[in-house]
Amino acid sequence: YPELDEAAQQVLADTPLSGPPEDLVIEADGERRLLSWRMSPVNHHDGRISGAVMVLHDVTDQRTFERVRNEFVLRASHELRTPVTGMQMAFSLLRERTHYPDNSREADLFTTVHEEMQRLVTLINDLLNFSRYQSGQQKLERVPCDPAVLLEQARQRFQASAAQNHIEIKLELQTPLPSLLLDQQQMDRTLDNLLSNALRHTPDGGEIRLLARHHGERVILSVEDNGEGIPYSQQARIFEPFVQIGRRRGGAGLGLALCKEIAQLHGGRIGVHSRIGHGTIFYIALPI
Repeated sequence: YPELDEAAQQVLADTPLSGPPEDLVIEADGERRLLSWRMSPVNHHDGRISGAVMVLHDVTDQRTFERVRNEFVLRASHELRTPVTGMQMAFSLLRERTHYPDNSREADLFTTVHEEMQRLVTLINDLLNFSRYQSGQQKLERVPCDPAVLLEQARQRFQASAAQNHIEIKLELQTPLPSLLLDQQQMDRTLDNLLSNALRHTPDGGEIRLLARHHGERVILSVEDNGEGIPYSQQARIFEPFVQIGRRRGGAGLGLALCKEIAQLHGGRIGVHSRIGHGTIFYIALPI
């Protein structure tokens, strides 16, 4: 496996691997098995690297389950999209032709149906997007991006929503920042998910900070809030699909799972630091 030799040389040279490695395919007892692997340096007490450790996991059954699950979600989402789109169009026409006073019970019911349909459409789109990432169908259209501009545009998109709850969104940049080669639409979606979560968990009069800093061969983008925080015992599961943590829940629990897929597709990673009562920091480390 030449890729393992290359990875070992990179790790021994203290150079981070570019992205999550692909599974190894081996033959064992006449069966085809899939192995996931990670490689990390071993540091001597004086700081020099004295070797590397490689850990392998047999993930054959897990990958089979993931493939079946992703195929089901993709098919189900496609099948749901058509009737829901038809319902939306029919409801919009009905709403245009029916007039009720703004404060009437009928107007409230129309508003409720409209909002629930929008939630359903968002859920279906999230399922489709997640399935595309998981199945490798989603491709990146990379363009040079200025991290400072990315964060400022994200701040402007949420400025009005934050102002309604007297929440201030601050921008903090460690300059100079190198340019990044990113799919801007996908990265905007990631930042929007993180900011939306931060707004939902930040109390009225609170503060959200958007940060960017240069660290080695990577740029770190962070979204920090001063909300209630996430219990340490639950932080390991927060990026899993369909997992919702905390009292203020919303959506299908796919937002952070999508963020993880997008970060990994860019050769980066996403993580979280949080303490109960001291807020939460979500960060994305992206290769330069």
